[in-house]
Amino acid sequence: MEIIKIVCAGLLISLSGSLPLGNLNVTAMYIAAREDMRSAIQFAIGVCIIELAYLCGTFYFVDKLASYASLLFVFRIISIILPVLLAGGCILSLKNKEEKNIVLDTRLNRFWLGAGLSAINPLQVPFWAGWILYLLVQSILPARLMAYSLFAVGAGIGTFTALLLFILAGKKLSAFMQRNRYMVNIITAFVFLGIAALQAVKLFH
Repeated sequence: MEIIKIVCAGLLISLSGSLPLGNLNVTAMYIAAREDMRSAIQFAIGVCIIELAYLCGTFYFVDKLASYASLLFVFRIISIILPVLLAGGCILSLKNKEEKNIVLDTRLNRFWLGAGLSAINPLQVPFWAGWILYLLVQSILPARLMAYSLFAVGAGIGTFTALLLFILAGKKLSAFMQRNRYMVNIITAFVFLGIAALQAVKLFH
């Protein structure tokens, strides 16, 4: 019973953190709509592997992270810059006759693109640190290697499930998005800019 509780805790926390619009899930939906399921799944796997690496690192350093306020500030700055760059790629693609996004339409394998974007999106560290500390204090998550491993499995499943939902949505809307690329690029750019603005508000408050 404890095993199920730990796995479900990781799954539900990861799912709730991944479902709101963000750089990674919007990008996964964008790839699914413009390319194919295989590319989008590769992207999602890359994202999940890096998130699990961050999570494992957070387990190890969780008792020290609270003292690194300056590091958290750097994470916040990165979380503002990244969506602005993605939005810029969408806007610049409007001027390209082939309608290519200079950020997303690279020759880089989608697995490595997902891993790369996830790696430079390190706000997941304070996110997981907060939750891990809470779960440890509430005795929901025992301070044992096996418990940490089970929690990480649940977290990986939760993140992949959330990305898969966005991928399926993107695939279902692919025909519409192909017919209305100009409008979709503008909307996507505004979504990324909205994410950046939200992170900026969080930073200054």
